[in-house]
Amino acid sequence: MGRAAVSFLPAFRSENSMSHFLFVAGTLRERSSPESASLQLTHGLWGCCTALIRDNLTTFLTPESHGLIYVLKAGICADVKIVSPVLPLSQMDEFLREDFKTEARFGFVRVELTKQWTSTPQESHGLLQSVLHIADQAELTRRLSLGMHRLTDDEYQAILAGLH
Repeated sequence: MGRAAVSFLPAFRSENSMSHFLFVAGTLRERSSPESASLQLTHGLWGCCTALIRDNLTTFLTPESHGLIYVLKAGICADVKIVSPVLPLSQMDEFLREDFKTEARFGFVRVELTKQWTSTPQESHGLLQSVLHIADQAELTRRLSLGMHRLTDDEYQAILAGLH
């Protein structure tokens, strides 16, 4: 995977501003949110479950982009480096394609796990409210329900610092 992922780097959009992403693993009919996150991370990918996520990743992804994985009812649990642009589902191994048809129906990115930890929803929500300056719990919940939130480098670094 490492060699193939490197060949995709020139396809990234290069901008002066760095973007990172908070990905939310939701509960699916096929599996729970922790199972979905674990399965995707085990296979070194993160799926685009909506067109909005695919379009935002396509627009704002940079070679330095990372993603934080937020698992519903568990909190923020992982940091990943995004090592490919958005790829269509057809480029996924045929044996995995069936397993990820819900999580990756609008494409996927290849990821490398850089760090994992244990958090709680309460700790994660408090940290996100503070760093993202979202005082209203309902507004934070609404944003998380979208499946992804774009982070600036400063927000990403502040969240990482708050998790350690």
